[in-house]
Amino acid sequence: MEYGSINWNRLADSIRQARLDRGMSVNELSRVANMSRATLSRIERGYQVSPPKLYSVLTALEIDINEYHIAIPERKKNDIDSVRSQSKRKKVFISYSHQDKKYLERLLVHLKPLEKKELIDAWVDTQLMAGDRWKKEIEKALTSAKAAVLLVSADFLASDFIVDNELPPLLQKANSEGATIIPVILKPCRFTRDVNLNEFQAINSPDEPVGLLDEVEREMVFDAVSQRIEELFK
Repeated sequence: MEYGSINWNRLADSIRQARLDRGMSVNELSRVANMSRATLSRIERGYQVSPPKLYSVLTALEIDINEYHIAIPERKKNDIDSVRSQSKRKKVFISYSHQDKKYLERLLVHLKPLEKKELIDAWVDTQLMAGDRWKKEIEKALTSAKAAVLLVSADFLASDFIVDNELPPLLQKANSEGATIIPVILKPCRFTRDVNLNEFQAINSPDEPVGLLDEVEREMVFDAVSQRIEELFK
């Protein structure tokens, strides 16, 4: 098919559905495909874009380019291989209470080198953009997660959304698919008395929650999380 004869509305529907099926937010896909959110939004609304941008999005979503009979210029093959490599990164879901955001921020700093090495794709709800169907996006991220880090505190255990919506699918994946659950105990709480969670080995002792440690000791805990994840996905 000639590039100019592509059915852009049909293609836009396929791209949008593929993104949702993979649990990717617009922000995440724009990062993997290396383009602006505005450009990606135009593609999903059926506007025509240049071949390099189209190839990047299709490859990031693992949509078969041959399905649309689009010829790939030889000079673009290396770029497409690079995008494909990024799209295959492993997803790590991070579950936390917004009351504990400062601890999340430090954990993300420790995980950043693994993302740059394309070993993992750390997913947290801060990636959601205005207009995203937030509950649907979270559900998709949960179903595609290969590992989950739980930042456990009394606020975490008191969150109805976490307890009712995030933990059940994560625990099910751990039991049925072998997904790895990594609890990090942030503050004194009933973690050891929670029958659904205490079967998972926490990265730190519940007697030594992160909030009671000095700065260096806290960094050692987050580094231990990073090391554990790196071992899983190396």
